[in-house]
Amino acid sequence: MNRTKTIIIFTAFTSFFLLLGCGEEEESWSNNEPTAPSGKVQEIETLFDEGGFKEAGDVELLKELRICDEFQKDTTDYYRPACSPRFFRVFALSDNKPTKDAFMVLVKSKVGGVKLRRILMFVRENGKLVKVNGYVANLVGIRKTSSHFYDLVLRFNDNIEGEIVFYNCIFSWDGMKYVFKCAETIDGETWRQRILPQYKDSVSKEIYKSIEKNKMIL
Repeated sequence: MNRTKTIIIFTAFTSFFLLLGCGEEEESWSNNEPTAPSGKVQEIETLFDEGGFKEAGDVELLKELRICDEFQKDTTDYYRPACSPRFFRVFALSDNKPTKDAFMVLVKSKVGGVKLRRILMFVRENGKLVKVNGYVANLVGIRKTSSHFYDLVLRFNDNIEGEIVFYNCIFSWDGMKYVFKCAETIDGETWRQRILPQYKDSVSKEIYKSIEKNKMIL
């Protein structure tokens, strides 16, 4: 990333650094230390071009959620989406629970008239599926943890000074739901800036504020 882009993008996040030091923590941002556990991230790319679901039970989970039309055959209709891998992809949330009891659904952009991708998380309680989280974001990675619920790398869109930028953020399971831990990178269309450790806490707070302001938490 060239010097001009660095100045433009980081002005929104670094201008407040001199004011830090005695302010109160944002309770809505995180209830724990923001540094995410270390571990190898498994990158994920979803093109929604597969001919079938990875697991036979995935389509049944979509039907159970009633987020698609099981009788629809037209995979070009985004307002009445078919239960098809052209619109949805199911991922496990845990490495020691059946997918049917803890999973997330990545929804393709434009489905239901929403122009960006969404990721929805569900767990089964007393036999019924309960939504625990939802974000207007793309799933770009997971990593194993000692809790057996994966850490998630979610990618959010924003617009700064007329330029589309992306935030890659870590979310971790707290025992009941996913919580924001930190931002890892800020990306443009042709560049990537990893957030330096000394700025990660403060920049992560500002990025989380942007995510809230842009109504990307469902």
